[in-house]
Amino acid sequence: MPEYQRPQCLSNIHREEIADGLVRVGCHYEIEKLRDDSFLRTDIPLPASLTSSVDKRKTEYLAGRWCAREALRILGFEGIPGMGADRAPVWPGGTVGSITHSKGTAEVMVADARHWLAVGVDTEQWLTAERADRLCRELLTSEERDNLKGLTPIQRANRITLIFSAKECLFKALYPLTGKRFHFHDAARRNPRSLTLLTTLTSQWKHGTEVPFRWRERQQGVLSWIALPR
Repeated sequence: MPEYQRPQCLSNIHREEIADGLVRVGCHYEIEKLRDDSFLRTDIPLPASLTSSVDKRKTEYLAGRWCAREALRILGFEGIPGMGADRAPVWPGGTVGSITHSKGTAEVMVADARHWLAVGVDTEQWLTAERADRLCRELLTSEERDNLKGLTPIQRANRITLIFSAKECLFKALYPLTGKRFHFHDAARRNPRSLTLLTTLTSQWKHGTEVPFRWRERQQGVLSWIALPR
């Protein structure tokens, strides 16, 4: 497989095999280092819909697709994901994956579709206590809000951030499978390591289905993911 030049705006690229046929690749990106020829040099096409976008959006796209191509290479595939009408990534045949960006960090998780059904990944910076309180009712069910009682403001904010991130992963994993959009109150964290669906999406993904998720705490935030085996 060909080697591609790393764009100047990307740094600290890290690669990891999470499980057999499941790979994570991440990087840092700097918007101010994006150049006019960054896409040309890396052989990553800029979609027509992004040509008039601000540099922040272009850099996020470049970082995500660069990491995606690296993850695919590790799995033995070539190419980069396209972009569908709903702006979601369209992965090369035989693969499934997910892309996320947050405050200068891009993360991608890609899997061999022979072994994995779907993947969802999300990274978030820790919410401040004030912002977490503003978003709490939007993100959490009443049951989840009740479970925040007794926590310090920082503990509350971190718990809300984690649940927010996990629910983002759930949508990214299940939307490609079901074609159904759903919202933050359509799932709840009732157990420490899983989310429970509170709505029926399809005959397979029914109300009450538990979907496991994993996460890693970082100094500046949290990385969460859902990987559904076949």
